[in-house]
Amino acid sequence: MYMPLLEIDLTTGSVGALELPRELREEWIGGPGLGFYLLSRELRRDLRPTDPDCPVYVLTGPLTGTSVPQSSDWCIVSVNPEFPKNICASHAHGDFGARLRHAGWDGVVVRGQAEEPVYLWIDDGEPELRPADELWGLDTFETQRVLLAKHDRPGRPVSIACIGQAGENLVEGASVRADWAYGANQGGAGVLWGSKRLKAIAVCGTRPVAVRDPERLDALAEEWQAQIAATYPGFPEPNNYDGLKYMTGMLKDLGMIPAKNFTDPEFGVRWSERLASEMEKWQIEPVGSWNCKAECHFRAKCTTGPMAGIEFSGYGGEVMEETGPNLGIEDPGIAFVLGGMIDGYGMAAKAAPRTIAMLMEAFEAGAIGLDETGGIDLSWGNHDSVFRLLEMTIERKGLGELIAQGLRPTAKALGIEEYAVHMHGVGFNDHEQRATPMNLFQSQVASGAGPTWQTIPTVMMGWPDPDLGFEQGYQPGELDHVAEATHGTQKAKLFNDALGVCFFAQMAVAGSSRFQTGCLEAATGVSLTPDEAFAVGERIVALQRLLTVYLGYTPDDDFDMSQRLFEKLASGPATGRGFTREEFSCVRDEFYELQGWSLTTGAPTEESLARLGLSGFAVGADQPG
Repeated sequence: MYMPLLEIDLTTGSVGALELPRELREEWIGGPGLGFYLLSRELRRDLRPTDPDCPVYVLTGPLTGTSVPQSSDWCIVSVNPEFPKNICASHAHGDFGARLRHAGWDGVVVRGQAEEPVYLWIDDGEPELRPADELWGLDTFETQRVLLAKHDRPGRPVSIACIGQAGENLVEGASVRADWAYGANQGGAGVLWGSKRLKAIAVCGTRPVAVRDPERLDALAEEWQAQIAATYPGFPEPNNYDGLKYMTGMLKDLGMIPAKNFTDPEFGVRWSERLASEMEKWQIEPVGSWNCKAECHFRAKCTTGPMAGIEFSGYGGEVMEETGPNLGIEDPGIAFVLGGMIDGYGMAAKAAPRTIAMLMEAFEAGAIGLDETGGIDLSWGNHDSVFRLLEMTIERKGLGELIAQGLRPTAKALGIEEYAVHMHGVGFNDHEQRATPMNLFQSQVASGAGPTWQTIPTVMMGWPDPDLGFEQGYQPGELDHVAEATHGTQKAKLFNDALGVCFFAQMAVAGSSRFQTGCLEAATGVSLTPDEAFAVGERIVALQRLLTVYLGYTPDDDFDMSQRLFEKLASGPATGRGFTREEFSCVRDEFYELQGWSLTTGAPTEESLARLGLSGFAVGADQPG
C-alpha cells in the first residue's frame, strides 16, 4: 500500500507527514516517476542545487521492502549539481529503502539548510533531527560505525545513508553511501546533502510493508525468483556473480575494460587477467541487498601485494576500472583499496579518478609538468600520487582544489581539454562504452539525469528479451538497432525503477512484465497490463525530457562529449566498434523519431504528449498548471 512521505525543513527544524493523492501515486507509481513529478511542480530555471530552497527527494517504490526479489531500490531526485541542464536521479540499494518503508514512510522530502550539521533519526516511524557535529569530518564507514553504536539494538536493525568528506566539502561527483557497500553515485547526490549540512539519515523499521494481497504477492515473488535463477544460473550461489568476477569474463571478452584514460584496451585485458588470478587469493564475502540473492557487492580483505591486510566494503567491479587500469595501475589489489578509499570519502569513481586519469595522460604527453601538478609525479601507475591527490581533493588543497571542481573545469584551467574523456563535461558510468555503442548512446542522449544507465543493455549484448519485444538480441557492434533498443528498453527500465526493484530482476528475465504488474496489483491494487506499464514508463521518460528542456537542454547538447568517444576502437577485443560523429547523428535522429521528440527543440511533440496523456503539462513553479 502507499504511505506518506516524511517532510523535513532543516532551516526551521520542522518534521511532518506529506500525504499525496492516490491518483497521483497511481499515475507516477513511485521512485523516479514520482520524483520527477514532484520536482516539476517546484523547479525554477534559476534554482541552484545548493540553494536552501532546493528540494531533495529521497524516494522508494511501492514494491521496495516487500517479498519481491531484489526490491531494494531507492533514489534521490533533485537538481543536478554536475550538469545543470539535467536532473539528479541517483539510485542505490542495500537495506535503506526497505527500512524506510518498514518505518512507515515511502520517502523523505528534504528542504532548507541547517545552520550546523545534523542527521535524521527515524525510530520505527518517529522522526527526529539530531546534531551531527561529532560526525562531520568522518568518512562514510566511520559515520555508520558511530551511528550503529548509538542506535542499533538486537531485533531492531538500523540502516544508514550518509555522506563523507567529499559531500561535506561539495566536491564534484560526491555520493550518498548506504549500508557499507552501496551508493547513490550519480548526479552529485552527495553535494545536495552536503549543501544542506545533512550528514546522514539513520532509520530503524520493524513493521512489514502492508500490502493488499500478501498471499498472491508472496506466490508471485517466489515464481519471479525462480525465473531469475533460471535466467542467471549461479545467482543464488555466493560469489558466482559478485562485483568482481564479471570483470574477468564478460566485460573482458567484450573489450569493456577501459585503460589509461581510454587509450589502451590491451592493457585492460591484461589487467583483467591478473585480477582473475589474484582475487582468488583475497577474502571475499558477498553482500546482497534487501531480499536479494545476486549478492554483487561484498566485504573483502586484500591479501596480495603492497595493500595486503586492508579491508573494506563496496562494489568493486566498475569502481576498480577507474581506480586501476584507467590510471595505468597494474596491481588489482591497489585498485581494490583505492576503490574502498573513494567509497569511504563518498565520491563516485567517474569523478576525481577520471580527472586524475586525464591529468596522467596529459603529464605523460608533456602537456603539463611538475609546475602544474605542484611537484606530483603523475606517471601512469603511480598509485602513491593517486592516494595523495584523492586526499588533497576532499580537503580542497593544492591541485586537489581544481580536481574538486570537476573534469571540465580542471581541463579548461590547464588547457588540456583534448584529454578530457567526458559526457556533458563530466565523467560517465565507467566501462569502455565504445565497445557497446548502445551504452554510450543511452548515457549521452537517452538519459536526462546526466550520464547514467537508463536502458537494459543486454539486448545489445546478444540477449533476447521477448517481454520487451526483442525476440533476438543484437551484437554489440551493430548500430542499426541502437535507437530501437534504447527506445524499447528505457521505458521498461524506468517503470521498473519506479516500482523500487533492481533492474537485474528484470533484465532478460522471461515473464518479468507479468511479475511486475502482478506484484504491483497485489501490493497496491493498481491494475496495469504490461503494455499499460510500459506506457507509464514512457510517460516518465517524457516528463524527464520536459524537465531537461525546461532547464535549457537542446539537441546540440547531444554532441557535447569527448572527441575520443567519436573514434572507433583501434585495438583490443572490440576493435572497430564505436560511433563516428555522423553515425551517432543518424542514430540520434532515428531515436528522436521513435521517442516523438522534436529535432528542433528536443522537446516531446504535442502528438506524443497527447498519446501519453500529458497534453498541456507545464513544468516549473513559474508555469501555470
